[in-house]
Amino acid sequence: MEVNPLIPIGAKIKVDKSKIENLLPNKLLDTLPKQINGEIVDYKMTDGMGIGYVLMTEDNIKIWIFNTELNEQTKKEYSLEESNKYYNPQNSDLILGKHKVAYEINGNRNIKTIANPINLINWLIFTMKDIF
Repeated sequence: MEVNPLIPIGAKIKVDKSKIENLLPNKLLDTLPKQINGEIVDYKMTDGMGIGYVLMTEDNIKIWIFNTELNEQTKKEYSLEESNKYYNPQNSDLILGKHKVAYEINGNRNIKTIANPINLINWLIFTMKDIF
């Protein structure tokens, strides 16, 4: 699986408010400046396919963001690339157990990828290993 590098915990980053306006409640948005500066305090996984950052802003507000919501300067600084590639396995790959999946960073996924039973099984194995 192709994995983009993560920004390390403790790193100072900037987020464009315009990219998260439709994701946060208006009450919270009114308290945030146009250019949000903060420190990464943790990572948060969505459904086993996407990793986001928990950001502590300068005003001590915690928000959850993804790579697509970072400003361009931060993306360049940490060499984050947007990848829109999907791996389409051949029948021989499935028989031999070669599973490779490359997901879009922005979280928009094709319904065929979401409904793929191999992805479901991989997700189940990934989540169950922490329980047992």
